[in-house]
Amino acid sequence: MNSILTASVTVIIPAYNAEKTIISALESIFAQTVKPEKIIIVNDGSTDKTEKLVSEFAGLHKEISIEFITQKNGGASSARNNGIKRADTSYIAFLDSDDAWHPEKLEKQLKAFTDYPKAVFVSTSSTVKNSFSNSTKIVPYTKLLIKNHVITSSVLVKTEIIQPILFNEKLKRAEDYNLWLKIARHNQIVFIDEKLVFFAPKRTFGSSGLSADFHALTLDEVRGFLQLFSQGFINLGQLCLALGSTCLKYLRKCIIVYLT
Repeated sequence: MNSILTASVTVIIPAYNAEKTIISALESIFAQTVKPEKIIIVNDGSTDKTEKLVSEFAGLHKEISIEFITQKNGGASSARNNGIKRADTSYIAFLDSDDAWHPEKLEKQLKAFTDYPKAVFVSTSSTVKNSFSNSTKIVPYTKLLIKNHVITSSVLVKTEIIQPILFNEKLKRAEDYNLWLKIARHNQIVFIDEKLVFFAPKRTFGSSGLSADFHALTLDEVRGFLQLFSQGFINLGQLCLALGSTCLKYLRKCIIVYLT
């Protein structure tokens, strides 16, 4: 029997009423060409059959350790932070319960860490994009300030880097973007422009006007930038660049919705 290739990786999955998709997400982890050592599923106050399904799956799949944690509903950031604090591997990967991975996702990211020894964070493209260059590159900090190129389910990050920072639980939206900017401020992050995450869209916009979610997302992005400035993660010029970009994106969405 062929030996299983494993790496010192913990996968953290926040789950809230995820009975329809959690098994697909888990299957994509078990299909990896290089498998993680551990999966931590943080049940964020689910009331459906998520726990039962995970328990049944874990009973049939022993090659990766699956830890199931239950907490009161506190949101995705709280659930991810709970998992981050428990991780004891070299790397942490995130996967939303309704997303899935390409089988070579972890293998290619681990290779990127070898190719870019100064990198602390590697992300990838997903099905949310329409074209791919199949290239790997360092993401300049100013480029990340202008646009969030990172999808949470694509992230593989060094544990020692993320554990002292964690997600900002006061931000209900854009909290992931806020964390990536904190990490990238003094560290190298790398982007693999390949479709390695099968992404389930989380936001929709109505034809009658901007959704409240988009309004709230923009406000939380602005709050996040102001916090980064007050904490010394970005300077005044970078703050102006980030706020200007966010305002342009907001106006563009307003125009698109108005015209439709």
